[in-house]
Amino acid sequence: MNRDYVENILPERLEAYMKEFEEDMKLSEDNIHDKSMQRSALAAKWARYSYEEERYKKKILDGIDKLKESLMQKLYEQKKDAILNQKSVDMQLKLEVEKTLKKSSQYAKIKEKLEEQEDVIRFIMEAKQIISGFGFDIKNSIEILKLENI
Repeated sequence: MNRDYVENILPERLEAYMKEFEEDMKLSEDNIHDKSMQRSALAAKWARYSYEEERYKKKILDGIDKLKESLMQKLYEQKKDAILNQKSVDMQLKLEVEKTLKKSSQYAKIKEKLEEQEDVIRFIMEAKQIISGFGFDIKNSIEILKLENI
């Protein structure tokens, strides 16, 4: 089946994780012993990846918060006099910040990073789920090998 249409469609980090996971999950007669012995180490590795990627997502979200604060400060400086004479300024300022934020190219880049990060995290969570059933796959493979040797 030709799958050229998906070339370079996924972010590089996600592609790398997928290739690594594919290697981790390859099961054959030759490696069944090693894979059964490595199962807990594989689970620990992917749990670590999950934690690291969640932390990175938090860092990206913090970047959005800092950008909002920066915009808020700029708008405040620009409208300081008008703000001092109004009472419901806080809400207006926040709305204006949100509008300005969404038009910002910096925000668009951060948002793109965030979406990519959510894809990476979703893949790792699915990988962890598959690894949790990997012991069952190993057991079934061993049973098949026993039947073939009868």
